[in-house]
Amino acid sequence: MSKRTLPIALSAVVALVGCSAQPTPQSSVSALAVVQVQEQATRLIEARVPRNATLASLLRAHQVSDDIVNHFVATAKKGFDLRRLRADRPYRLQVSLDGAIREFTYQIDADKFLKVVGADQTPVDALPDYDVQVVPYEKHKALMSIRGEITRETPSLIAAVNAAGESIGLALEFARIFEGEVDFGNELQPGDSFELLFEKVVREGEFGGYGDILAARFTSSGRRFEAFRYSAPGQKADYYDRDGRSMRRFFLKSPLKFEPRVTSGFSFRRVHPVLKTARAHRGVDYGAPSGAPVLAVSSGTIIRAGWTGGGGNSVYIRHDNGYETRYLHFSRIASGIRAGVRVSQGELIGNVGSTGLSTGPHLHYELLKAGTHVNPLDEHRKLPPGQPIPSAALAAFVEHRDRQSWRFAGSPDRPRGRLAQAVTAAAQPAPRSGD
Repeated sequence: MSKRTLPIALSAVVALVGCSAQPTPQSSVSALAVVQVQEQATRLIEARVPRNATLASLLRAHQVSDDIVNHFVATAKKGFDLRRLRADRPYRLQVSLDGAIREFTYQIDADKFLKVVGADQTPVDALPDYDVQVVPYEKHKALMSIRGEITRETPSLIAAVNAAGESIGLALEFARIFEGEVDFGNELQPGDSFELLFEKVVREGEFGGYGDILAARFTSSGRRFEAFRYSAPGQKADYYDRDGRSMRRFFLKSPLKFEPRVTSGFSFRRVHPVLKTARAHRGVDYGAPSGAPVLAVSSGTIIRAGWTGGGGNSVYIRHDNGYETRYLHFSRIASGIRAGVRVSQGELIGNVGSTGLSTGPHLHYELLKAGTHVNPLDEHRKLPPGQPIPSAALAAFVEHRDRQSWRFAGSPDRPRGRLAQAVTAAAQPAPRSGD
């Protein structure tokens, strides 16, 4: 407590008591004095980290003296790597009027925050001791269900999910589940609909991201596709259709996270846009913005990664069953992607660009089978579904499937009332902060 503010606070209390018709007991006067001194003794700053800031420069910007800044920084870095301070992350700083730091909190990421608290009792003319902790946010998971439809006003999956009150992250995860069945970039039409059962993370009363999609349904032109998240005994959780067949295919539907428009198809004779001569186009071109992430369509081994002349920055991958995929015109190849490295299905291998003989940002994607180029779009459709759930676990899956089905927002036998099951994931207090 600052000694300099004590006389002022007590004077205010005495003046207030003197104007009162009824005398205030001495115990009440003391309590009120303490409250007023505490209110006047500190100031609270809530802001976001500026660009190129360090913890020291951030504190100095709030008129904290150099000796306290240096001591505070030296203490804080014992519990947290201060090089991980990131621009635009929220922080909260409580400083006493005599310049001492009472408390500092900083959002490290969506899961945890840094908390540094000064000791209550500090000798006169001595620097305070600080307790440094990395604390998990208090989180809950709510079970949610939504339904949406493709219309002329919401012609894309992202727009339709947004109209249902959710964001792009949920739309991308939904598309990933059905990427072996539906071309969300080219096949959507008004009247298509979807239903989702998913977890929403709530952190400190605010949206903190999405958990797992537990069940999903997509209906288009009379065809219905369903997926249920399930963990068979001894296996990791994955998505299965209504009959218990894995939604995971040998190839992803596309090397891009959200399938874009095909700008040039597979052809044995096409006029090259740069060379202006007729030649075979042994792949498909996807229109995509520069920098868009490109994923390996299937697990395999890198056989080439680097400059390939007209193909620019390229990556070639050898897969099982005699397949090979090629990805051309990258703006950059992902870190660690080089010949001999094993990659997993869905792993980032590079970013869309316009290197080599290219008129603009796009991805050129080729598929070879037994050394011969084949049309990727046709070949992907021919591939069989993934492995089914073992027969011994099928009955348990069917029970799980039926239990999840009635939780869909549009289910006719869905129980009335609020569909939300909160599950505590952490129990430590945390500061208010935005995403």
